[in-house]
Amino acid sequence: MGQFIQFAINGLMSGAIYALIAVGIVSVYKATKVVNFAHGYLIMFGAYFYFTFAVIIPGMEGAPAWLASWKPAWMVEMREGLTMFSPLGAVLDWAANIPRIVFGLLGALFCNALLGLLVERTLMRPLMGQSVFAMIMVTVGLISILSGAASLIWTADAAFVPHIAPNTPIRFELFGTMIFLFGADIVNMIIALLIFGGIVAMVKFTKGGVAIRATAEDQSTAYSMGISVPKVFSRAWVLACTTGAVAGAILATRNGISPSLGLFGFSVLAIVLMGGLDSYVGCFIAAMSVGVLEAMTQWKLGGEWAEIVPYVAVLVVIIFRPHGLMGQKEVERI
Repeated sequence: MGQFIQFAINGLMSGAIYALIAVGIVSVYKATKVVNFAHGYLIMFGAYFYFTFAVIIPGMEGAPAWLASWKPAWMVEMREGLTMFSPLGAVLDWAANIPRIVFGLLGALFCNALLGLLVERTLMRPLMGQSVFAMIMVTVGLISILSGAASLIWTADAAFVPHIAPNTPIRFELFGTMIFLFGADIVNMIIALLIFGGIVAMVKFTKGGVAIRATAEDQSTAYSMGISVPKVFSRAWVLACTTGAVAGAILATRNGISPSLGLFGFSVLAIVLMGGLDSYVGCFIAAMSVGVLEAMTQWKLGGEWAEIVPYVAVLVVIIFRPHGLMGQKEVERI
């Protein structure tokens, strides 16, 4: 029973990250009716931007010493005498990196937002009014552009980036089994859930959210009601890229960074299809379900089998519900 709970918690933490990534795909689709196949590579850029501002720039000559490592006298005194795996030591090591973590997150958010705005203005906006299929194919072509650009700009993989939260090991006994978690994973899950909930509330209750929903229903009617559809498109892309920057920073601390990180987006795209392309709630349910299913599959069958879980799950769901768990069913009249 204890092992079951251990893997279930691990699955929920992974599911929260999936939900954070999925919210970007759903936001773009709700506003533009475009499935963004390149979202995983926008997340990859967010991870590299975090690496740049949190690791590369603080390590350059001329960078302020406090940005590279903030170690006031009181912190040095507290660190002396602590064992290697001391929880307090882990917190103090994280605290020394707070300036570079904050700088990295702000830089990643700003640069990824600019990247999203650039993509929307130069690639998406000229196709407004054209076939949605053409816009989708642009996102497919964008995959090669972003992957190649990342390989040219960042010439090596990044094995280390500072954790967003203290990575303190947490142990407790449950049903006779020792449960082992990391503090950074728990905080990452909380951050992901808070951002997801905040975006859903924004779409439901704010004027900007109403504009997104109105544009999703009928762009022509939204125009006639005074809604600037191009601005809605821009906001959706910027929102997707900023959430992608946070997801990229979290994934960077969990898995390291390489151009292959962009492939992660295809697994999440399968989760979005499973939950419903236009449903935040459906994608949340699908993300949590797939996260737990992956963890249980890894427990019983091994990591190789866990990789195919999102695709098997979406195939099973769309056979019975082609529009996803909670997606809006579209009726076409001839």
